[in-house]
Amino acid sequence: MSRIGAWLLLSALAVSSAPAHAFTWPNAAEAIEKQLDQADPGARRRAARRLGELTPAAERRLIHKALGDTDAEVRLAAADRVLERRLRGTGELVVSWLNDPEQRVRLSGAEILALDPVARAVGPLGRVLGDPDAAVRSAAANALGASGSKDAVLPLLGRLDDSVPQVRSAVVRALARLRDPRAVVPLIGKIQDSRPAVRRTVARALGELADTRASSALVLALRDADEGVRIAAVEALGTLKDPSAILAIVAIATSEASPAVRASVVGALGRIGTKEALDTLLTMMEAEQSADTLVLLRKALARAGTPARERLERCLAGQPTSRLADACALALAETGRPESARAITGALRRGVVGTVAALSALETLGDDKSLPTVLEHLADSDPVVRRAAVDAAVALLDPKKPDGRAVDPIAQALDKARSSKAERAALARLLGRTGSPRAVKALMPLADAADHVELRIAAIDALGMLPPAGQDKVLIAALEADEAPVRLAAAAALRRAASGAAARSLLDRLERSAEQDRNALSVALGGALSRAKGRALLDRALGIMLASRGGQRDALIEAIGHSSSKEAVELLAKHARETGDVADRAKVAEALSARADAGTALAALAKDVDGAVRANAVWGLGLRGGSEQRAVLIAALGDKDVAVAGNAAAALGRLGKRTGVRVDKELCERLADSRAYLRANALGGLRVVGARCAPDVEKALLVEDRSEVVRRAAALLIAGAPSKDPARDRELLESCAQHDTDSSVAATCAGDPKRPSKLTEPVLVYVVPVGEAAPVARTPFALVLADGLTRLGVADRRGAVFEREAPAGEVSLAVPAPLAR
Repeated sequence: MSRIGAWLLLSALAVSSAPAHAFTWPNAAEAIEKQLDQADPGARRRAARRLGELTPAAERRLIHKALGDTDAEVRLAAADRVLERRLRGTGELVVSWLNDPEQRVRLSGAEILALDPVARAVGPLGRVLGDPDAAVRSAAANALGASGSKDAVLPLLGRLDDSVPQVRSAVVRALARLRDPRAVVPLIGKIQDSRPAVRRTVARALGELADTRASSALVLALRDADEGVRIAAVEALGTLKDPSAILAIVAIATSEASPAVRASVVGALGRIGTKEALDTLLTMMEAEQSADTLVLLRKALARAGTPARERLERCLAGQPTSRLADACALALAETGRPESARAITGALRRGVVGTVAALSALETLGDDKSLPTVLEHLADSDPVVRRAAVDAAVALLDPKKPDGRAVDPIAQALDKARSSKAERAALARLLGRTGSPRAVKALMPLADAADHVELRIAAIDALGMLPPAGQDKVLIAALEADEAPVRLAAAAALRRAASGAAARSLLDRLERSAEQDRNALSVALGGALSRAKGRALLDRALGIMLASRGGQRDALIEAIGHSSSKEAVELLAKHARETGDVADRAKVAEALSARADAGTALAALAKDVDGAVRANAVWGLGLRGGSEQRAVLIAALGDKDVAVAGNAAAALGRLGKRTGVRVDKELCERLADSRAYLRANALGGLRVVGARCAPDVEKALLVEDRSEVVRRAAALLIAGAPSKDPARDRELLESCAQHDTDSSVAATCAGDPKRPSKLTEPVLVYVVPVGEAAPVARTPFALVLADGLTRLGVADRRGAVFEREAPAGEVSLAVPAPLAR
């Protein structure tokens, strides 16, 4: 879901429930512990089934107790909690389970040891590989693979011929995970296993082991009757980067009808990256008809790095066919090197590359030096070219970097585009992106065009992107429009661009008029107060807020938070201290996140009795707190409310980035927490500060975590933060892209790592729960921002969430914390 101005209307699952442990009586842990001490097995079993009701700390302590119980059912109930919560520190307690006569106990013990390996379990696990139950043997193989011990290799090799295919596959995966070269030759012998699923697993494992001795066997596997085996073999050869395999890969590319196999060929050639491989990719690109495969070809060339970029620039410097030239330009743009824009504009001027393809490529590169070339095509006779030019100009213009050069070409194109209302609206918004006060004159008449609502809204949006330059009058007049979308657009524009002089007029209307859209007026007031001078205006706004109710009250608290007056912080903080209204305090905490001088006030609100208030306050500390607030955020990591703890992890990362204080140790410790959003935001916070944790911990979160939110955050960290072992990280991400069962996680692993944008803007998000037609007040939410961090909490009385400094890019709503796994 992409942002539209400063307003978003998003839908998400929402519930009003809290985690079960939030409603547990304080003496519940004591009662359950007493039950666990009773002689009656039935009482102990009932107590074990209630462990999930406890706070995380109490649950962990009593799980350890239950794991040592003499009754198998009690131990199994505790094991279920360990596996569901992914609790570490329990492996030593279950080694003896591997010898238990009960199959379920042996299975649970092996599963826990895969989650929490211990060195002394390697021998017993090797013996369990001969267990009569196939599920236990598979679990033991998984645990041996997780152990990281070289002593696990020989027992695993001894079970490569297990009678059950699923066990053979588990053994192969374990050997691949151990990365021991002794496994290569035995695995080569299994590339012709009777079962396709096992052959696929073997091909992947040979790729992960990265030993070129496997090349010939993998080349033979390219002829396998099973498509999945052929794909796995191609991908493995790409991972090996063995130039001798190129001819075989090229042969399958020309003869293979399966799109999936052809896609794997593209990826493999991109990873190999030799001259022959790149030439093959260009040949495929010229002949390819599938749009999806063309995208893969461009991405493969981009991943090949400098050799591919130089080859693509030579392509544009020559005289290729028009189809190949367009493909080369688009592929060159995927490399993300702004300097490549010169090669594309040069090819455009020589007539080598098509105009639409060139403009699309320049849009992707985002180099503002190519803006003059783009502006030349705004008035082209071809509407497709004009649309491409507008899209490119949107990407190249930034309202925060005013560029008056663009005003006249855009205004002229706007004047010529009389026949297309949609095109005029797009050009009007483009004038706003120039950031130049000169654009106001051309936009004012359009913002008053009552006969064309779409164009009027576009002009109003554009005026909101420009600095104050006399647009107050027309924007305030638009607050009285009959159409609600026009009033909403005017309020958002005034919030961004109102002059200080507009504050008096807006306050007058709030005090005297009952007929106007008071919520829109309240939103607009924030922009005016941010530039207004004088305590009197602030006092008037506070008086109106205290006399207001519901959503309008929240909008006015927000507006006061925008005030340029230093006294605004104290007024809001004083109100929060004195009011018994939880919704007011939560909104004050959110509003103070807009202010650089609010660190102390936010630290006080971070200790509020209400979780929604604390959640907003700790989130704000990430934006506004100083290094002295580090201890407040570290303490909040242990808050029983997951919204508070999760926000604290994200805020700690941002605080570390801004102030330079060390936060990596505390964030790494939280990766073992049972709450998914806390683990995910801890990973996000580490990415923000560019820190990493133990490689095995990161890998476990990427590969094994049950929450797709956590796996996606792990992928972003591994792809985007500095690494001591880039090759290992690439292999992890490639494996994730191929095997993760969640498409969004697989896409994240396959995507190109991008640093979070430094650009931010205020965004107001309205939360519409599933099944509802409008925003709902006080609704739990999880707002995913473009930098990968997730803000948790409860919406205000409008059903809205205000984010003062949202990173530029996509925002979306995810499953609220109470429902997250």
